[in-house]
Amino acid sequence: MAETERENIRESLEGLDAAARKGKHGGQPPVITDDMLHTVLRRRANGESVEQIQRPLRAKAPAGRVGGYSTDSSRRRLEAMRRDCV
Repeated sequence: MAETERENIRESLEGLDAAARKGKHGGQPPVITDDMLHTVLRRRANGESVEQIQRPLRAKAPAGRVGGYSTDSSRRRLEAMRRDCV
C-alpha cells in the first residue's frame, strides 16, 4: 500500500513538473498583479494617498472576493505596500 502511495505521489510530481515546463501553474492568479503594483508605486510617488489609490483597485477585484482580497497573502502584500508608502 505504501509503495502504491509513493508511486501516485511520484506520478503527480512528474505531472506538475511537465505542466510547469509548459508554463501552466496551479492556484488562483494573484489579486495584485505586477502592473497594479507598478501603478500603485507610481501614483504614491506622485503624492496620492493610499486611500485614493486603493479604492479603484478594490473595484477592479474579481467578483466573489470579500473586500477585494482573494487570499491572506494578497491581503498581507497590500497591507505591506500601505505601510511602506505611508
